[in-house]
Amino acid sequence: MKYCFICNPMAGKEKNKEELVTRINSICTEKGVEYDILMTSSVGDGTELVKKYYSEYPDEEIAFFACGGDGTAGEVVNGIMSLQYRDKVSMGIIPVGTGNDFVRNFSEKEKFLDIGAQLDSEILSVDVLKCNDMYALNMVNIGFDCEVVCKMSEIKRKPFIPSKFAYIAGLIITLVKKPGVKMKISVDGRESEEKKLLLTTFANGCFCGGGFHSNPNADITGGKIDYMFIKNISRTKFLTLVSSYKKGTHICEKNAKIIDNGFSDTCKIIFDKTTNVSVDGEVIGFDSIDLSLEKATLNFRIPLGSERLKTTGAAEEVAVIH
Repeated sequence: MKYCFICNPMAGKEKNKEELVTRINSICTEKGVEYDILMTSSVGDGTELVKKYYSEYPDEEIAFFACGGDGTAGEVVNGIMSLQYRDKVSMGIIPVGTGNDFVRNFSEKEKFLDIGAQLDSEILSVDVLKCNDMYALNMVNIGFDCEVVCKMSEIKRKPFIPSKFAYIAGLIITLVKKPGVKMKISVDGRESEEKKLLLTTFANGCFCGGGFHSNPNADITGGKIDYMFIKNISRTKFLTLVSSYKKGTHICEKNAKIIDNGFSDTCKIIFDKTTNVSVDGEVIGFDSIDLSLEKATLNFRIPLGSERLKTTGAAEEVAVIH
C-alpha cells in the first residue's frame, strides 16, 4: 500500500502548509507506511502527478490525498478518472484550501486534517459528475455562482482581504452586475426548453462557495444529478433568498415559482454564446455542455471518526463501504 500526498503550495496559508508537511512526515514515519509527498507548481499539475505516479506503480494499491482546496481535489479526481483501472486506487482530501466544500458532506470535518485518522480511513464508493470531458466531485455551476467564483479568485489575490471573506465579497460585487444566462436545457433527453436563469447548479455534493448549502437534497451516493434552476429574479428578491440559500432552506413551497429543483441522469445545455462554467471551481468557457453521472465510481476515503451526513437524496440506495 502506497500513500501519495499531492500538495498545492498556493492553497491556504504558508504556515499551514509547512505544518502539514511536517505532520505528514511525522505520522507516516511513525506508522511505518510507504508514502510520497508531491508538490504542484501550476494549474493541472495534480492531474498529471496522479497519472505519472500510477504509471510508476501500476500494480500497487495507492491512496492519493489532495492537499489543498476544491481545485486541487478536482485535479486529483480528473487524474484518477483518466486511469483505465481504478480498483486499487482511492482518494482522500486534506482540506487546507479556502473552500473545502466536498468535505462538508461529512461529520467531524476536523478529522480530515488528522493525518492519523486519514491513514486509518474507510472507503466509500461515491458518484462523480462528468461535464463534457471533465469530471467534478462536487458541483458544476453556471451563472451567478460561477461569476462569483471568478470574482472570488480575483479578490483572493488581494492581500488586504481575508480569504474567508472572498466569497461574500465576490457575491456582493457580482450582485451589482447580476449577470443572467440564456440557455436551452434538455433534461434526460426530453425536448429542450429555453430559459433565462440567474444561476444553475448541477450537484453531487450539497455545498458550494465555502459553505453555502445550495443543494440540500444532493447525495454523493444517490446515483442522480441534483439540479437547481433559479429564475433571473430581481436583486431585491435575490437578497431575500441569500440567507436561506446559505442555510439550505431555500427549496420550499414559498419559492416554488422561482426555483426548480429535481434529479436527473443526464442534462444537455446549449448556450446562446460562449459562457463561463465552473467545474469544481475551475472556470472554463463552453458553448454547450453534456452532463452525466458516473455512479459509485470513485473510492473516497473517510477518515476515522467521521461519517457521511444523510440527506433526503434522490433514491433509497445503500452506500457501498469497503
